[in-house]
Amino acid sequence: HGKQLTHSQHLRKGLAETLALLGSRPQALSSCSLGKAETTAILVVRALLNKADWERWASLNSLLPLLAEAAPDEFLDAVESVLVNLSTTPFHEIFSQEGRGGLGGSNYMTGLLWALEGLAWHQDYLSRVAVILADLASIDPGGNWANRPANSLADIFLPWHVQTTAPFEKRMGVIETVLKEQPEVGWSLLLALLPHSHGVTSGSYRPVWRNFIPRDWKEGVLQSEYWQQIIALAELAVELAKEDTGRLVELVNRLSDLPKIAHERILSHLSSDSIVALPESERLPIWEKLDELVRHHRKFSDAKWALPEKAIAKIEEAAKFLAPSSPEFKYHHLFSDRDFDL
Repeated sequence: HGKQLTHSQHLRKGLAETLALLGSRPQALSSCSLGKAETTAILVVRALLNKADWERWASLNSLLPLLAEAAPDEFLDAVESVLVNLSTTPFHEIFSQEGRGGLGGSNYMTGLLWALEGLAWHQDYLSRVAVILADLASIDPGGNWANRPANSLADIFLPWHVQTTAPFEKRMGVIETVLKEQPEVGWSLLLALLPHSHGVTSGSYRPVWRNFIPRDWKEGVLQSEYWQQIIALAELAVELAKEDTGRLVELVNRLSDLPKIAHERILSHLSSDSIVALPESERLPIWEKLDELVRHHRKFSDAKWALPEKAIAKIEEAAKFLAPSSPEFKYHHLFSDRDFDL
């Protein structure tokens, strides 16, 4: 289409790297007046991104991680300023570009996501980054690319592969902030962080010029730290599920993944008067998940992941309180097209 950049990628990247050096290593420029190097980086990033349209953000896609390292606060200010009104943010148009032309199309969000992941390594930026990613996830229409705001958000907080230097208490506080700002995105984040059998990650983007990651940083966490996180996340999920039957159904679907204390709290809640007294139409989805869980684990009782019979019996007992009276509902799974289940 004749759409070519006026200047080469090498020149553009070289200038961006220079800005990152000015912002992150100002002490090396001993002949500059105090604050001159950092101020230069800040002013250039501000001029580039302040009130920028979607084409500016998209065209700078590959350079955004460098610009974020050049002036982290200024960069986050620029992103936040165009997310104040989520209905008119230029990122809608950037999302819409994905999939146009070719089999997979292009993705002009990757650079922004990497930039945010890089800043999230520093605990001072974690909260702002998490809220920005949650806002982006709330307007993400989905697509073919794995680079998505929700995935970046989950990768940062994965209990078994933490990608931030923020301590546990700080991380939990940020997750609660996300739940407050974007409840649906926050709930999906909680579910993504709870244990499941197919968890994989390639890790988050790491800063190149900023010393956000200590030299003695080690991948992975101690088993005690892992379970501390899982228990706290599970308890938070249980409390939220108590207030919403839709979330309760989703959490029941993950019942076998939950630590013992959360598992028991859910079963206790399901047997409480507040749930048993619900109309049958609201109890039915919960009972269906419990009944399906019991049948599934009994069918594969010899598998390593299967719950022991004692635990299955407790789930079955809780399900009895919620069972529908109508035979059509109680036995309709026998008449589905999933003959493999029979």
